[in-house]
Amino acid sequence: MRKKNIFIFTATRAEYGLLRWIIKKLQNTAEFNAYVIVGGTHLSKDYGDTLDEILADNIRNIIELPFLNASTKPNALVSSIGNGLIQISQLFSIYKPDFSFILGDRYELFIIAIASLMNRVPIFHLHGGEITAGVIDEQVRHALTKISHIHMASTEFYAENISKMGEEDWRIYVIGAPSLENIKKLKLYTKEDIKKIINVDLNKPTILCTYHPVTLKDEQKVIYEVKNLLDALMKYEIQIIFTRPNAEVGSDVVVKLIKEFIMGRKNIWFYDSLGTKLYLSIMKYVKAVVGNSSSGIIEAPSFHIPSINIGDRQEGRYKPKSVIDVKNSLEEISKGLERALFDKIFLENIKSCKNPYGDGNASEYILEAMKAISKYSKRKLLKKKLDFEVKKNEWHKYF
Repeated sequence: MRKKNIFIFTATRAEYGLLRWIIKKLQNTAEFNAYVIVGGTHLSKDYGDTLDEILADNIRNIIELPFLNASTKPNALVSSIGNGLIQISQLFSIYKPDFSFILGDRYELFIIAIASLMNRVPIFHLHGGEITAGVIDEQVRHALTKISHIHMASTEFYAENISKMGEEDWRIYVIGAPSLENIKKLKLYTKEDIKKIINVDLNKPTILCTYHPVTLKDEQKVIYEVKNLLDALMKYEIQIIFTRPNAEVGSDVVVKLIKEFIMGRKNIWFYDSLGTKLYLSIMKYVKAVVGNSSSGIIEAPSFHIPSINIGDRQEGRYKPKSVIDVKNSLEEISKGLERALFDKIFLENIKSCKNPYGDGNASEYILEAMKAISKYSKRKLLKKKLDFEVKKNEWHKYF
């Protein structure tokens, strides 16, 4: 029996970090040929040339798709999607994939989703059913769910959301969050290693901060919120490591404000990209994760450290007890920092925090699921119907 060709699409550093073990697993099986389509910020110097991280992992069958415009203005991002659609259509003609694999809620995913839909290629979608009400990602994610044919949810709670959207329950698999596999399998750096790599001493109290623009808000509101965050951080004699936000509307403004904040200050750093291993290694040793990144909700609980989740970007996402939700005001952010840094009872309680996002074996579960699904007829996979009756016993739950 011939191998099935799979297109796996990645356009950002964070996305690849989640896909790493899935790609490795699929590229070492007798059943599949996995082609990795790499575009977006992976090919951008401003975002750290993160294609290098993919190459360092010895990933094979890489196809570069340089579609991203330099600007993050709305019209430029729309143009980027158009560029990607034109280019990717040729790849479908050449490689004739049997399946496409997408992860998450990024606007770039429309490129491969639309191309797959028009070419009648079944789509596997990972991390559907989640809720982030403060950003356009919310609409993107649910649109991708309706376009896709097989759904791999990170928790049973999100699987139920997918089912309520009318997706047939036999199409739904609960496999956990693949990011936890990085924590389980990567040999993370020690504090001494980190000091040698970036010259930051994590024996000193440190905060890890990533703040993405809230894309449903205008620029002035984003400026107001970032300034409140920076003013709150100024109150503490503590080291701060900032990482660059995603390439979204408003991200240039966030970067500008952070770089202005850093100028003339000691013990504060900004990195375009740390790479998955270094990022998680730093997270392991910091006092708290601050901002509005999903990593503070999904990965940080595994290290039993507090996360201060600011504003409504992650509104609606299922949160472990180690997450402190605060509004965007200076007062609220300051209260969150006080609790994360000094509340002894809270800090003691989260030492036993169990991460609800799986057991770190997502790639194994995905491979099992894909082997089973590949035996279905193409007609069965492509012919979708609305089914609003939730039947949990028909889900495929792996952990």
